[in-house]
Amino acid sequence: MTADVTHTPRTVPAGEALRNACRYEWRHLTALRSTWVLLSVVAVLSLLTGPGMLFDLDRTRPMGAGAMGDLLAWAPMTTQVPMLCFLVLILGTGPVSTDLVRGAARTTWLAVNGRRTAYAAKSVVGFLVGAGVAATSALVGGVSAAVVLAASGAPQPEWGAVVAPMLRFVLWMGCWALVCMALVALMRSRTVPVVVLCLWPVLGERLAGLLLGYVPGLDGVGDWLPFSVGRAMLTDVSAFAGDERTLAEAMVGSDVSTPVALVVYLLYTAALTAVGYWAYVRREAPTG
Repeated sequence: MTADVTHTPRTVPAGEALRNACRYEWRHLTALRSTWVLLSVVAVLSLLTGPGMLFDLDRTRPMGAGAMGDLLAWAPMTTQVPMLCFLVLILGTGPVSTDLVRGAARTTWLAVNGRRTAYAAKSVVGFLVGAGVAATSALVGGVSAAVVLAASGAPQPEWGAVVAPMLRFVLWMGCWALVCMALVALMRSRTVPVVVLCLWPVLGERLAGLLLGYVPGLDGVGDWLPFSVGRAMLTDVSAFAGDERTLAEAMVGSDVSTPVALVVYLLYTAALTAVGYWAYVRREAPTG
């Protein structure tokens, strides 16, 4: 006589479900060839940081901490956002678009115990990947720059002062990944968010700030737009001196202090992430 065995379904604790979902997202991300191609490109470009300095290297005085920080953060003063953002766009928009655009949402939700857990895991993994790529690129670029400066006989910058802007850069890139995912969840598209994130920080927000300046009572609002405070967070204008400071003030285009800008940018990221979470959780999944 064979005894009947009743299997009682086990309720998975929230913490364990999130860890499992994060492993699921990580395995999915690392299984893509495009991920490794992208990371290889980032590694090569980071290694070229030092040799690239030789084209405009002043061997008579050390590079300032602000200028070195801007160099290692992929020149956000020039491009208005770090150039690394345009590469991380691929990683940032992929996880949510795979679910909502390519019809894999139901499979993901079944695999990771629900849509809330799925989006939380995407956010955790996305933030860590964005921050990790930035940290690695800054470290590799810093070593490359230090070696080239030593080999060319040029003085080294005050590397201790470069740590703070690099930490802000790492945090900024982690937030960027969250913003990418949130916009995909809101727009249910991968192409449109990519276009928006390429054009709005570079051109759209500058134009919006300029137009708002002509509206009575809104003068100065442009300083508080998301990527205006993002630029102020990345570039501490007070770290520059003389003509370099004048140029930095013009390129940043915001009078908000760096500590305040950091807090405001994090609040923008948190708000947009919450809205993206709502959109991902509440909307119906497309069929495959």
